[in-house]
Amino acid sequence: MTEQPTRRTLGTTLALVGAPFLLMALLATCVTLWVSWQLDGGAAAVNEAGRMRMQAYRMALTVGGSNSVAAQEQLTHIQKFNASLALLRHGDASRPLQVPWDGQVRQHFARVESDWQQFQAQWLGQKPMDLARLEP
Repeated sequence: MTEQPTRRTLGTTLALVGAPFLLMALLATCVTLWVSWQLDGGAAAVNEAGRMRMQAYRMALTVGGSNSVAAQEQLTHIQKFNASLALLRHGDASRPLQVPWDGQVRQHFARVESDWQQFQAQWLGQKPMDLARLEP
């Protein structure tokens, strides 16, 4: 006696043919989301660097002030700038922040931090009218 081959139903055949395509679509979606997350992290780092530039302009505008409100503004700007430096260095768990930490970027970032520490020390020790020493 010869055995007859088992015949698959139409539903089984369609499932076997469609499953690889479904898996590839799912994989493509996951890869797209991962790439999007990485790009979003890079954009967040660029935005934070731009925010630091804006903070530097604000600090420069408040240097000449001699009253206590200007002094409080200066301290607030210093705290915000320090927070931005820490955010770029350590990242943020609540949002993606992707800095491309290669050797050159680390070197430039270290220089920004050291220049900021020197400038900050000079800035806090200045008298309101003694602004010439703040030039780089």
